[in-house]
Amino acid sequence: FQAISRRATLYEMIRDYGQSANDLRKLISLLQKQANKPGVSPKVFNKHSDLKQARARLLSAEDEARKDTPLNFYLILGVEPSCSPADVKKAYRKAALRHHPDKATQLLVRNENADDGFWRDVAKEVYADADHLFKTIGEAYNILSDPDKREEYDIEENLRNASRRAYKGRSTPRSPEQNYRRHYDGGFNPRHWQSAGQSNKGAPRSRWSGYEYSDDYW
Repeated sequence: FQAISRRATLYEMIRDYGQSANDLRKLISLLQKQANKPGVSPKVFNKHSDLKQARARLLSAEDEARKDTPLNFYLILGVEPSCSPADVKKAYRKAALRHHPDKATQLLVRNENADDGFWRDVAKEVYADADHLFKTIGEAYNILSDPDKREEYDIEENLRNASRRAYKGRSTPRSPEQNYRRHYDGGFNPRHWQSAGQSNKGAPRSRWSGYEYSDDYW
């Protein structure tokens, strides 16, 4: 549950609210199935609070998705807005190599107890997730590597930031970044969001019971 919730938060951080909503729907489905299992201890699973929170997050993500806000391209590549073109190129090459779709399924370690049908479904979804991320990385590079496109994007970002600052002093909900720090890792660095799926010891977190990653992919 935490792995899916965490990834939904990471998608929120880069403003990919459509993908965040997809993960939250998966989370809600899993929570509902878990809630219907007999003998589930309230200490292990609080179906009411968890489902309520997930549904509230889904409504928020769907609302943001309708606004069609551009992705946070700097965060996707893990660079600062003040970075140089060389920094953008270097970050893109590193991210594209790390998150290539063909590498995704190669990093899976099959559970011997998983049947072939389950394995095919898992591999198909992992590839689709990786392909989406890879294309998102390419989109970020396409914008930030072009001086004119980057300038236009920066102007729009500044306008969005100015609009948010206009609400300074009001009581506003926590940002996705604040929620991530609060719930998962007090030392989280937004510049390294791509690696935020790792545990404190560097071990990958799996979203599935039938397999695990041999190396952290997300």
